[in-house]
Amino acid sequence: MEDIQTYELSPEPHINHSDTDPTFGYDYYSFDDYYHEHVYSIFDFEIVIYGYIWPVLVIITCLCNCLVIVGFLRKHMRTSANIILVFIAISDSLTGLVTLPATFYVYSREQMLLSKDWCNATMITRLYIARAFHTISVWITVLLGFQRFLHVRHPAVANRWCTIKKTIGIVAVMYVLSFLLHMYHAFDIKTSDGFCHWELKEPCGWGCAYIWASFILGHAIPCVALVAFSTLMLRSVSQEPGSISVDNNVRRRREQNRNMTIAILLIVVIFLIPELPYGLFYLLTMILKLSVQKILPLRTNRIIHATYELALVLSFHLNFWVYCVMIRSFRSGITTLLKMARCKEGTLSELERERTSSQNMSYELVVVSEREAEVFEM
Repeated sequence: MEDIQTYELSPEPHINHSDTDPTFGYDYYSFDDYYHEHVYSIFDFEIVIYGYIWPVLVIITCLCNCLVIVGFLRKHMRTSANIILVFIAISDSLTGLVTLPATFYVYSREQMLLSKDWCNATMITRLYIARAFHTISVWITVLLGFQRFLHVRHPAVANRWCTIKKTIGIVAVMYVLSFLLHMYHAFDIKTSDGFCHWELKEPCGWGCAYIWASFILGHAIPCVALVAFSTLMLRSVSQEPGSISVDNNVRRRREQNRNMTIAILLIVVIFLIPELPYGLFYLLTMILKLSVQKILPLRTNRIIHATYELALVLSFHLNFWVYCVMIRSFRSGITTLLKMARCKEGTLSELERERTSSQNMSYELVVVSEREAEVFEM
């Protein structure tokens, strides 16, 4: 979830009623003074996207992410990599969920006049809270790629540093820093001259500082890092194993290791598909704003944002299917959980035995032990 109305310089021109209605004693009409309501500009395509498509996609994604959380938090699945996938599912879900109350109120009801409270709630949830959760998802994905890079190239270091406890600590720091990064939107005024919007004033000062910090820390650095990690992981996957005859268990573990790398690579690529184009758009908008004091028309800006946000929530949802296809133990575990939800209590133990037996052929994301790492490096 990103800039819903990024760099909107000013609202539509003020309506001058003094020439047509003598009851207005001011040159410019203010909704603040008369009705305490503020105009929130809504385009026709936004009613369809945010009023109907967005809530459905968010709810479906959240339901799938609930399965992800339950599946990876099972006792035998608790590894540092799987804990990261759980945190990605949580932050992705919250990115969409926090916007739903305002989305239903504004877009589903086509509510263009908002009270000051509803304006602040709408703008803060979309521009601050949702954006902070998405930034968390961005950096957790970077952490996932970095950990996998260590497992592939430096397994001994990975076994020492990529533990569950340290992973949870790093994610906790990411939560704090992400909300601090976007704190600007928690206090910036969202209502002015009868309009509900975020306006960059001249000189922009802290607004421009926040915009650059958000771009560098929320887009540029993460995308560059993930492209680098993806290249290294792709190179590792493309390398053929040696021709030396190896034990079947070693061969199977090599295959598990390869599938683990492919699964994480797919997650990173899916993440980059919406983020890279939007990052370039973000940079272009800032250059136009600072160089020629011009930006794209508001409708064009909103179309690009809506497209990006739809692609974003679809990428959240696609992660679930990557896990189902690439991680056999996750797939069998989810199947077992669904069966357990429909079965009587007396059959639970039988289903649990079925789940346990499937682990021998799993492609679960496990931390490679030092002993196995030495085999992989041979």
